[in-house]
Amino acid sequence: MDCRFVKPLISWWRRTCRERDYIWRTSRDPYRVLVAEVLLQRTRRDKVREVYREFISKFPTVHALASASTKEVEEVTAPLGLKKRALYLIRLARSLLSKRDVMKTCRFEELPGVGPYIASAARVILGINTILYPDSSIARVLSRYFGRPLNQRRPANTTWVIETLRKCAPTDSLEKRSYFLALLDLAWEICKPRRPLCKQCPLAESCNNVT
Repeated sequence: MDCRFVKPLISWWRRTCRERDYIWRTSRDPYRVLVAEVLLQRTRRDKVREVYREFISKFPTVHALASASTKEVEEVTAPLGLKKRALYLIRLARSLLSKRDVMKTCRFEELPGVGPYIASAARVILGINTILYPDSSIARVLSRYFGRPLNQRRPANTTWVIETLRKCAPTDSLEKRSYFLALLDLAWEICKPRRPLCKQCPLAESCNNVT
């Protein structure tokens, strides 16, 4: 497995990470990280950034969210669309209160509305030594870099993508965290679905899909 892309990828991310103001990435509170991941579903980061600040200001703890009404939460999350998201967040908070061991063990998959990607992404941000479950954006990056096809119906479930993501992950937990976050940021900022910014990509010299 050719994993030479990992070092330049992490190097690029560390040079540029201060340019990103994703405050949920500095949190070590599972509640706040999970809220961010739910808000990020099918939503642009720039929109989530402002809503997240307001959300945490109004519902700073899991108890505050669990006792809120759907209307109160919808008033904050409305700019992001997906009206049912407010209900999902309240259910999530109430489940966190009833399953306190989940907070300690970070078995987030046991919570309502939390799939494998959100669960693994939350653990990565929290700095837990884990493996990120790929989403479609990461699958796109790896497909272009290695010049290999994806499962068209479910790109993130492509077997070789999952294997590659894991085999190339550094063993050090801090390096692993940087690697996963770098892939996410590269997919959002440079390796876009349309008109990728290949000339700005730190992997351009070895990528199989440079335009």
